[in-house]
Amino acid sequence: MVLTAGSSEANFLVYAALLCPGDKVIVETPGYPQFFSLASLVGAEAIRLPRRFENGFQPDMDEFRKLLDEHVRLVVLTNLHNPSMARLSPEIVKEMAEEAAKVGATLLVDEVYIDHLRPGDGDESAFKQADNVVVTSSLTKVYGLSGLRFGWAIGPKKLASKMLDLIDVVDPELSTVAQNMAHRALENLARLRPVARRLHERNWPTVKEWLETRDDIEYYHPPGGITVWLRVKGVEETGNLATVARQDYGVLVVPGEYFQSPGWLRVGYKIEPTSVREGLNRLGKAIDDFKSH
Repeated sequence: MVLTAGSSEANFLVYAALLCPGDKVIVETPGYPQFFSLASLVGAEAIRLPRRFENGFQPDMDEFRKLLDEHVRLVVLTNLHNPSMARLSPEIVKEMAEEAAKVGATLLVDEVYIDHLRPGDGDESAFKQADNVVVTSSLTKVYGLSGLRFGWAIGPKKLASKMLDLIDVVDPELSTVAQNMAHRALENLARLRPVARRLHERNWPTVKEWLETRDDIEYYHPPGGITVWLRVKGVEETGNLATVARQDYGVLVVPGEYFQSPGWLRVGYKIEPTSVREGLNRLGKAIDDFKSH
């Protein structure tokens, strides 16, 4: 285990420890943009592995095998999938790790959202699936403790050793105060985690009810989390739609272009139920306004 300043640093250290200029890294798409920018930072080539709505955002193993060659050193997934919040099964993680091992590649699974699942409902960490798996996470996305900048990576001993050598250069010591507060949070996860889960269970019915009133929207039903990934039919570019929603209707949404997916939106619902309903109504008006012009 390597303690880091959040999962972002953990992911950076994995890239920096494993990749050299000219190497390839397979990255899921739609996917978190950091995983593509990190490849550029270390001089590696990012190869896209589609995760499609039509397939429940599960990786296609045939496509994955075709991308693997002797230059691939790293494969990157998120679980829960960011942005759709789709859950990866342990079986597919194990199979992907085994295929990656055949070319000497490591499988990185960012699990920063996994605690949004109900305990025991597919929330097992991937780090025990194979010897070439490394997982990263933090106390930020589920527990809202972003100010602590406390994260970690769990993986092979040789990889962890390289990451620790890099930490000595880029971030030699985490704040003792932050570590103590993070320790207190970790001791109380059994109490904190249900609070985070209730945000999904309380607000999702309101979100789903609104989605079902819109015949111009299709969406993925997430097993947990506080965001929904949706596609607006007839809109090929959502950057301008997000601008209209923000400037004219006071609603913040993430355009799909941020996740390599024009026409999609990531909509969060980590607010009070009355505000969720009002925000969705405003978003609907923004979509109607945008499409009418």
